[in-house]
Amino acid sequence: MGFLGAVHSEFVKVKHTPFWTIHLCLPILGALLFTVYYILYGNTADYKKLKMILELTATVFPLLISVVVSLNVLLEEKTSHFQILLGVTNRYKAMFAKLVVLYGTGIVALFCLFLIFLFAVHLVGIANTIQLSMLVKAVAGMAFYSLIIYALHLFLSFRFGLGISLFWGIFESLQCILYSNIELNGMGRYIPFAWSMNWVHDVMNSRLSVHVTEWIWIAVLTIGSVLLTLLWFSHWEGRKNYE
Repeated sequence: MGFLGAVHSEFVKVKHTPFWTIHLCLPILGALLFTVYYILYGNTADYKKLKMILELTATVFPLLISVVVSLNVLLEEKTSHFQILLGVTNRYKAMFAKLVVLYGTGIVALFCLFLIFLFAVHLVGIANTIQLSMLVKAVAGMAFYSLIIYALHLFLSFRFGLGISLFWGIFESLQCILYSNIELNGMGRYIPFAWSMNWVHDVMNSRLSVHVTEWIWIAVLTIGSVLLTLLWFSHWEGRKNYE
């Protein structure tokens, strides 16, 4: 089975699960909440409103990732105790296909959230209050730098199970609440689940050029972490309680 076949197989697996409900309903709900917020707080500075919805997205996204990834891996566990994935000839390809499907649909949902939001504020006549260039840059960065969160939760879900992955997702989101109110410096900026929040702050404060070298290194770390996750899974033999 080729890579496209593996991707198709992943889509088939989630056909009758809450997977699509989550990815279709949450962007719509989020966009409506953001639009209502913009309407109710019309007198608030546009910069502050945009910063708030971007920070909220960066805060909630890790938790949502942990839920989606954990449920997907739980499906593999309940179906065959992981034997379908572990029995394929090329585990690296199978895991990469799963990551592509999970990450790809998550990022599409993220962009849909803000596209629906832009459409909604246009309908109510307040689209001119949106700083579009900042929004696009912020969302694009959040999309890329969330890749490591998907890889991390795949590892946690396969290795330790749903509980640990969900616990870590809650911890990540709680930490993001803290990071929204403080400025991380030095090694603190290399905390993976803080990357989206840091990116939002750098975009909003026009500081991307100041930290360009740092962001390049973080991009390298992101790709490296994904490759390590794929390598780990290619040698994983399943949990001991299923041996």
